Amino acid sequence: MKKLDQIIQGECVEVLKNLPAESVDVIFADPPYNLQLEQGLGTDKLKRPDGSKVEGVTEDWDRFQSLKSYDEFSQAWLTAAKRVLKPNGTI
Repeated sequence: MKKLDQIIQGECVEVLKNLPAESVDVIFADPPYNLQLEQGLGTDKLKRPDGSKVEGVTEDWDRFQSLKSYDEFSQAWLTAAKRVLKPNGTI
C-alpha cells in the first residue's frame, strides 16, 4: 500500500505501472517537449510574439531519434497516466 500525500519521482511509465488503477487525484507532469531546435534558432520563425528568441534544449532527456519515437513516448506516458488517474482526477 502506498502512503497518501506523497511525491513519487522516477521514470514515469515504470512508476505508473506500479500504481493501482484509478488511484491518483493529481498528476503534475513536465515531460520532454522535443525542443531539439538545432537549426534556425536565430530566425524570425522561432521568435515569440513579444520578439524574444525561443531557446532550444540540448540535454539528453529531451533528445529523441525521430518524431515517431517522441510520439511513442508521449503515447506511453499519457496512457499510463490515464490508467491511474481517478475519474474526477486532474492532470
